[in-house]
Amino acid sequence: MKGLENLQRYVTAYAAINPSESDDLQLITDYLNNNAMDTAIDRKNFNGHITTSAFIVNSGRTHLLLLHHKSLNRWLQPGGHAETTDESLLASALREASEETGIPTKHLTNLPLTSDPDLPFDIDSHHIPANDRKLEPGHYHHDLRYLFVYSGDGAHHFNTEESTGMQWVNLTDLYTDITFASVSLKIANFLAK
Repeated sequence: MKGLENLQRYVTAYAAINPSESDDLQLITDYLNNNAMDTAIDRKNFNGHITTSAFIVNSGRTHLLLLHHKSLNRWLQPGGHAETTDESLLASALREASEETGIPTKHLTNLPLTSDPDLPFDIDSHHIPANDRKLEPGHYHHDLRYLFVYSGDGAHHFNTEESTGMQWVNLTDLYTDITFASVSLKIANFLAK
C-alpha cells in the first residue's frame, strides 16, 4: 500500500497543525517507533494496527453520518482495517465508507486539511476490547480519519453484517457527545472557514 512509508511524516505534519493534540498522538508515535511498517496494517498484529475511517457530512455540511456498530454496540463513523490492496490510506477510508454505507465513492469528496489530500483530517488511537469469539486480545487501533462531503441523492444503505442502523446526526447535537464532542467541533470549525 502506498503511503505507509509516509505515516511518520503524516503524524508529524498533523501534530504541527494540531499542537494541542500532541499528548494524544503519543500512542501512535510510540507505535510507529517500535513496529515495522510491513506489519502496520496486519489485523493480527496485536501490538496494534493502522485503521482508516470516514467522517461524512451531508451536502449542507450540517449533519454527520453515523452507523450503529454491531460488535461494539455504539454509534460510530464508517471505517475499518486498511488492506494491502488499497492504493493509499485515503483510498482505504473511501473503500470502507462505501462498503459500510452503500454510498458510491464518486459521491464522496475529500475535504483535506492541507494541499496533501492523503494527510488525515484527524488521528485517533483507541483501545479495542478483547474478542473471545475471534480469539483476539485487546489491542489498539491507530485510526487515520478523513473528512468527506456527500453529494449523492440520498439513496444509501448500511451493511447489515457490520451495523444495525445508520443515521444523519446534526453536528451541533454531537458537541456534548462523549465520543464525538471534540471531533464534531473540529469538523464544524473547519467547515466554517
